[in-house]
Amino acid sequence: MNLQAIARFGCALMVCAGAPAQAKSREVAPCTLALDSPNPATGRTVTAQDLLDLRDFGAIGLGSAPAPFSLSAKGNTAALQLRQADAANDRYCTAIVLVELDAPYSPTVIDTGGEIVAASSTRYGMTDLPLGIPKPALLRWSPDGRRLAYTKTFTDRSEIWIYDRVDRRSNRVLTSAVDILEMALSDDGRRLLYSSQPGLVAARSAIAAEGKDGYRYDERFWPLSADRPMPPSDIPVIDSAWDIESGGAAALSQQDARTLHPSRIWPNGALAAAIAKEGGLVAWIVPRSDALDVVTEIKFKSHATAESICPFAACTAVTGLWWASDWKRLIFQRRSGPADSRTEFYSWGLGKEAPVRLLETSDALFGCASRGADLVCAQETSSRPRTVVELDTSTGKRRDVFDPNPAFSSLRLGSIQRRTWQNAFGLTTFADVVLPPGWKPGTRLPLVIVQYESRGFLRGGTGDEYPIQAMAGQGLAVLSFNRPTWFGLTSHPRTDDEFYARNNENFADRRSNLSSLERVIAQLDREGIIDPNRIAITGQSDGAVTATFALANSSLFSAAILSTCCESEPAQEASGPALDEFYVAMGYPGTRDAAPGFWRTNSIVDAPDARKVPILVQAASSEFRMGLATYRDLHRRGWPIEMYVYPDEGHVKLHPAHRSAVYNRNLAWLRERLQHQ
Repeated sequence: MNLQAIARFGCALMVCAGAPAQAKSREVAPCTLALDSPNPATGRTVTAQDLLDLRDFGAIGLGSAPAPFSLSAKGNTAALQLRQADAANDRYCTAIVLVELDAPYSPTVIDTGGEIVAASSTRYGMTDLPLGIPKPALLRWSPDGRRLAYTKTFTDRSEIWIYDRVDRRSNRVLTSAVDILEMALSDDGRRLLYSSQPGLVAARSAIAAEGKDGYRYDERFWPLSADRPMPPSDIPVIDSAWDIESGGAAALSQQDARTLHPSRIWPNGALAAAIAKEGGLVAWIVPRSDALDVVTEIKFKSHATAESICPFAACTAVTGLWWASDWKRLIFQRRSGPADSRTEFYSWGLGKEAPVRLLETSDALFGCASRGADLVCAQETSSRPRTVVELDTSTGKRRDVFDPNPAFSSLRLGSIQRRTWQNAFGLTTFADVVLPPGWKPGTRLPLVIVQYESRGFLRGGTGDEYPIQAMAGQGLAVLSFNRPTWFGLTSHPRTDDEFYARNNENFADRRSNLSSLERVIAQLDREGIIDPNRIAITGQSDGAVTATFALANSSLFSAAILSTCCESEPAQEASGPALDEFYVAMGYPGTRDAAPGFWRTNSIVDAPDARKVPILVQAASSEFRMGLATYRDLHRRGWPIEMYVYPDEGHVKLHPAHRSAVYNRNLAWLRERLQHQ
C-alpha cells in the first residue's frame, strides 16, 4: 500500500501475557523467562531467532510519541513495558519494569504488562482500520513519585493499574471497553485522569444492527479487511477523572484537563515546548513557514521579556528542547547532516554567544526526558538494539543505564558501512551496507535491498520482515536503504494536493527512489562488492511500491520479496471508495480509460518490458486482496510467483509465530534464489 499520506534483571521471572489478538483454544503453561540470560557462544553469527528473541520496549519506530519510557518527577526512576516474542506459543511475554538510574543494571519487575495487541488507525474518515503495530502502554508517575499508573491492554478491554512504591503493590483501578488514549495523575496525586472514546461501543453496535437490513456500499467500507462499514473517525474523545481513594468517578477540573493535556498551555503554534518552573521561562519549537517541508526554529520568552527567536543556524531543524536544572541553559536536539542522517545536541545560554554542540552522532536517540542537568534517552545504534542511556549535558558523554539484551553484544555481526550519495534529481540519501562476517574484498556477493529507513538498529527494515544481520550471516550483502526525501517536498508545497501532484507528475518520486538505487548499485558493482546479476529487492508499504515500480521500469533486479502487494487498477477497486478517492485525489486515474498509459508505467502487471523474475509475496490478511490481480496475471504468464497470507494481521505483522515464519521463509527463499544460482 502506498503510504504517502537485560543488563541483568533483579528478578528471576517475567510472567507471560496472552496472544496479540485471538485467545488460544489450548491451555499453555505460563511463559517464564530467565532474565539473567546466559551469554551465547562468543563469536557466533547472528540468526533469525536471535533477532526474534530480542526484548523490546516502546514503539517499533524511533519516534518520541508514544514515549518509550516514563521518567519520575525527580528523575531517579524510569518505568517501561518490556516485551519478548514467544513464537512457539504465538504470544508475548511482558513486564512492567522500574529502572533506578542511580543504581543501573538492577531493574525491578513490578507486574505483568498485559497482552500485546495490534493497534488500529484512524484515516480516510474511518476508525478501527487494522494497523498491526503494538498498542502502546501508557505509564505515568504521580508528581511526588510515589505512584505509577500504567495501562494493560487485552483483546476485549483496557485496564488501568496503579503501583504504590511505598506499599510495593499494584492494584487494578478501572476497566474500559475501549482504548485509553491518554492518562495522567492529578497534581495532588489523588485522581486518575484519562481520555477515551466510549462512543465507539455504540457506534460498533449500530453497525451490527444495520447489517440486519444490509449495508449500503459507500465510503464507510474498507473491503480489504472487512465486509461491513467501519466506525466514523469523528467519535468524540472524552476526558474523565477517577478518585483513587474512594474508587468512584470524580469531577474533572480545568487544572486536571491541563495536566492531562499539557500541550494546551503551550504557546500558539508550538510543536513542542519546555516550560521552566522558575522565572516564567518558556521555550518552544515553531515552524518557520507553512510549507510541508517545515523547517523548525526556537522561540523563547519570560514574564519580563518579549518573545524572541534564536538567531543562530544551529537553532533550526530542532526536534526537542529542555531546560537545564539551573534554568539558565536551554538544551536542544536537532537533525543534521546528509539527508538528516545525524543527531546533534546543543546547549545555549539564550545570549549572544552561539549554542555549544554537545554531541553529534549517527546513532538514534529519542524519547528524551530531562533529569536535572542531564537527559535520559532511548538509544539505538546500527549494531545494537534499543537501550536507555543518560546524556551529560555539560560534556555530551553518554552512559548506559539499561540494556535489556546484554547477550546480544557477544554475537558476531556483519560489518556495517554507511554510504551517502546524490541521485539524478539532486536529492541526497544514505544507506548502510552490511557485509557478511569475515567477508574478503574481491569476493562478489549477492545483494538484498531492504527498505526504506536505515536509522537506528538494523534489524529487519521498515515493518521488520527482513532480518538484516541474519541475511549477512548466511553470505548475502545487504543494502539497508533510506529513501530520499519525498520529491514533492522539493517545491515547498503548502497543501497536500500540491505535494501529491508534484510527487506523481511523471512518477517523479518513484523515479527519484529508483535513481538512488541505481546509483548505489552501480557504485557497489564498481567496487567489486556485489554480483550485479544477483540482486533482490524487498519492501513493505511504501518500500513495496518502490520495489514494484523498480521491477516495472528496470532490469537490474533478479528477484523480489513483497510484504505488501501491489499497485494496479484492480487493486484500487478492491480498496474501497474512501481509499480509491484518496488515490484519485493524488493523481491516479479515476476510471479505466482515464489515463491508458498510467498503469503501463506504475504497475508490474501492465508494464510491457518487465523482466520475468521470481517474486515472493508475504501478505497480511487485511491487505492480500490488493495483490490478487497481480498474482493471477503473473502466475498465468508463467512468472515464478508465490503468495502467503497471514491471518489476523494488519499493515504490520505482529503475531510472533508469523514473524518467525516470515523471517525464516525469506531467508530460505533468498538462499534458494540468489545463493544457489
